Formats: sequence, C-alpha cells, structure tokens
Amino acid sequence: MRVRSVTESPTARASTGRSLAQPSGARSSTTRSEASPVDGAPVDGWTGFAERWWNVAPTVGPATPPLAVSDAYRMIAEASAPFRAGTRFHVLPDVRFGTAAGRIRAPGDLLPGAADPDPDSYRERVGAELAGQGWLLAVEQPLFGNFADWLRVRDSIDRLWRRVGFPVVPVGAELVFGTGMTRIDGLTRDSRHAVLAWVLRGRLEVRVDGAVRCRAGAGELAYWPAGLRYTETFADDCLALLLRVPSDSRLAVGAVHDTAVELAGDGPAADDVVPYLPVPPSEGPGPVPMADPLARAATAIAGLSAAADLTRTLRVRWAARVSAGALEPVPPPREPVQLSAGTRVRRVAEVVRIRAARSGWIWAVHGHAFAVRGAAWALLRRLPLGTPVRVADVCGSAGDSAPDPGGLALLTTLYRLRAIEVLAGPAGEKS
Repeated sequence: MRVRSVTESPTARASTGRSLAQPSGARSSTTRSEASPVDGAPVDGWTGFAERWWNVAPTVGPATPPLAVSDAYRMIAEASAPFRAGTRFHVLPDVRFGTAAGRIRAPGDLLPGAADPDPDSYRERVGAELAGQGWLLAVEQPLFGNFADWLRVRDSIDRLWRRVGFPVVPVGAELVFGTGMTRIDGLTRDSRHAVLAWVLRGRLEVRVDGAVRCRAGAGELAYWPAGLRYTETFADDCLALLLRVPSDSRLAVGAVHDTAVELAGDGPAADDVVPYLPVPPSEGPGPVPMADPLARAATAIAGLSAAADLTRTLRVRWAARVSAGALEPVPPPREPVQLSAGTRVRRVAEVVRIRAARSGWIWAVHGHAFAVRGAAWALLRRLPLGTPVRVADVCGSAGDSAPDPGGLALLTTLYRLRAIEVLAGPAGEKS
C-alpha cells in the first residue's frame, strides 16, 4: 500500500497530506524466463524503472549501489561482533549464519572478527573452516547504527518513492554475504513484500515458480514484485543489499493495530499485574460474563478507534516515515551543540511538514517527528536549503541580535536531527 509524497521543497507550498493510495501498474502475466534490463541506471532517476517494472514484473539492470563493498562489509563485521558468543534475541541489527545443514545458533568464529579485515580474507578463512561447503551470513537492519550509511540508502530510494509513492509501513533492510546457498524466502518468510536487491559483488539468482527470472551481478539491481513464490541463490561470494518493500494492504491494518495496542497499554485499562481470576460458575441462566480486565481492555481499544490520540499518533508516525524514506528503524539523534548569535549554520535536509491542528504543524527530519507552533514556518524560510546564515539572522529578537529562546531551541532540535550543520562558532559535531 502506498500513498503519494507529502514532502516539499523549501519553496513549495505546504502539503496537507491529503493523498490516496495509487499503485503504478498491474502485475504482468509475462512468461519470460529471465528479466529484461531496466531502462538506464535506476540511481539516475528511476523513471524508466518506475514506469515499466514497478508492481509489474521482475527485472534486472545496471545501478550504482548506495553502498560500497567496504562499507557493507564493515557493517556486517560490526553487527556480528556481539553474536560471536551466541544468539541474541530481540536486538537490532540481527545476525544469522547458516550452511546447507541449517542455521547455526552459536556461530562463534564463523562470524567476521579482528582477523578478517576485508571480505576476501573472511571468505577465505570461513571457506577453509567449512571445507568448501556453502554458507550464508545475513544481517537484518544493518543500517540502524550508522547515520551516513543509512542516509545514502535513504537518499537512493527516496528518488523512487517520489515517483511511485511513499510506503506507509516500514521498509526492511538486509545485508547478505555468502556463496553456494539457496534461500526460500518467498515460501518460508513472506511474499507480501517486493524486493530491491543491489548486488555489490558476486552473483544473485532469483527463481520464480522454478524458472530463473533474475540473474544479477556486481553493479546491477534486481527487482521482483510481491506475491511471487521465489527462491534466492547466492553464488561467487555474493554480497548484496536487499530492501523488502511492503506491498500488501493488510500490513497497514497491522500497523494501526499495533499502534492502538501500544496506546491502550499506556492507558488506565492496563494493569501492572497480569490478572488471575477464578473460573466463573457454569450454572444459572444467561451467558457467562466477560472477565472484567478483558472487558476494560476491549472498551479501551474500541474507544481508541475514534480517539484523537490514535489519529494524532498515526499522523506523527506518517510524517516521520516519509522523512525516513520508510527506511526504519532510524539512527538516533546526535548530541546537541551550543549555538550563539554569531554561529553560522546551513540547512542540509528537507523538512516534512504536515498540518496537525488549526495553528500547529508536525515537522519531521530523518525519521524523527516533532510538533511546532506559531512562527516556526517563518524561521524555516530564513533557513534556505544549502545557504549559510547566522543564527541571529534566523531567530534574532526584534531590535537586537540576541537569539529568541524558542527559535534557538528549534534550531538546536534541527541540529540534533541533522537538518542543519554548524559552519562556524562553538565547536560541535560536523557530521
């Protein structure tokens, strides 16, 4: 399920977010055994890809990947370090290692370590330890810990979303490194997602209903839409970045359900102690009454379906999702820096704006959303994208150069979310 963008350029009129779902084409009934090439490199604009292949059929074509091999391997190695002692549950990034015999729950030295400075050294060592049998190392949500890597991927797919619409539920990222292994994701995990797969090295082959539909090598992008029964084969020491793009409207229902449950859990209907009640008597006329804790929870959930809290929360999360390019979870904000009247700053990111109330707005940057009121829009207009300005010129009080406290707080928030960079003044983080 997708909706059109609510982002805006600094000079564009603010959007109200009134947008409707719109798929860009019906699925094709083509019987070709292999995908045809994309029209040009998708990273150069995605136009031909969006018009011909999105939600239509699998395809392969040249594409500059958003990550270099060295960056991808570094993220894999960093994510693997805490897993060498064994499986860790409910943490991100999540690391899985397997061979033809199945997943190894405590891979230990089979994961990259200090003795493996690059992918070639790791491949040679693990290949020797496994006596040449196939292996596969997969890292789920590898971008979570590094803003620069996350931003490169976000910026790449943002160009696609501006043509086909932004996903309303998160896009999952995965880095995969391995050889001689076939994974049956479309059958065992989920085929409700389309897949964008950049091959950084090696070779990726995708079979749909038993027939080869995609063969992608280094410097190519493979795409296949949702709803297919597919398998992925990684060969020649393949290293690939995969994005799983939600394409089933039921996923939106699940997102609303999860939000309602979260809000209900914070309300008065929730109890710190799980209730234990005696079995109600079965004698007597009439139905057995519902257990009171369950009745209160049901009432709370029903009330949330029309409550302003749920609507407001969904609106905030939608603004944040658009600003993240749906690539979640997002990296956390950075530490604040001390800003003064003479500090020179430059805005380096767009700000997503959605009206929240008659006099209020929701702003979002890089996956983080917050509420603003009053003259905040005037402040943003004094921060043109890419132009260096003084803090005093952005939020100076009338008649003097002392920054307005409210404006200074807003600038600090924009700095923490990496919407502005400090060019001069007190020392601060520059990235």
